[in-house]
Amino acid sequence: MTHPARLNLIMFATIVGLLVFLYFKPQIQNVQQYPISSAAMEDVQTVRIMRQQKEMVLKRLDHRWHLIKPVQAQADENKVKEILEILAATSEQRFPAADLERFGLDRPGVQLYFDDEYVGFGGFSPVTHQQYVMTNGHVYLIAPRYVLALPLGAGDLISPQLLASNEMPVRLELNHLTVEFKNGNWNNIIQDSGKTLDAETIEHWVHLWQTAYARELTFEQQLSDDLVDVGDIKISLQNEQKIVLRVLQSETEVVFLRANDGIGYHFSVDVGRQLLDPYAVKLSQMVFQRPAKS
Repeated sequence: MTHPARLNLIMFATIVGLLVFLYFKPQIQNVQQYPISSAAMEDVQTVRIMRQQKEMVLKRLDHRWHLIKPVQAQADENKVKEILEILAATSEQRFPAADLERFGLDRPGVQLYFDDEYVGFGGFSPVTHQQYVMTNGHVYLIAPRYVLALPLGAGDLISPQLLASNEMPVRLELNHLTVEFKNGNWNNIIQDSGKTLDAETIEHWVHLWQTAYARELTFEQQLSDDLVDVGDIKISLQNEQKIVLRVLQSETEVVFLRANDGIGYHFSVDVGRQLLDPYAVKLSQMVFQRPAKS
């Protein structure tokens, strides 16, 4: 037999052997997946988080999530959704809720309540690097990403949006200007700056207020001493409620402090200037629209 013929025979035998192996190899059985909860995310009305002896409570009000403890504020909907996703977690292993010390669940580092359903977070498996959680009389192993979704403090739960989507302004009162939505149009009621504002500019300015997201949030007691109080802004809403904002400024930022909530919303000087003066919005539009020199 020639050398090429031997090579062809070896290749043929290898291929046949591989096909036989693939045909007769044992099929991998489906691994059992245990859901850790039967609760539906959309049915949950209250979320309570206990961490390092600090309690944070979220409540669903009018189809939106609000932080009600330790402070009252609109919650970050995306953050709450990440927390609720824990309810959809599954585990390949389930143990009876006994001898909790070996799972690190005798003193859980984080305790979570979805309405009346309890979830405790314990230690980690040295083999799979998954985390032990206890709920509904059993202990499960789940991915560590779920505990990473939980906030370290209340500030992590607050929405950075200055006005919530359901807070629809109909009147804004500043030191030098008052505008009001009436008969389907925005109009300036008081204006002592001597600058003219058209309805379109006012509408753009109000839209800026409705879509403004702070770059940072701070509780009132944590605000810097460098900030100077320059006045108040009063905002009347469509639902007849009112928001009072204290305006604090420094060389590098503008902070709007929601007086009732005690939460400061930090903005850059440029964005803060536009929120404080609709004419600054008009100037920025004029610069943007100015044709380039040839």
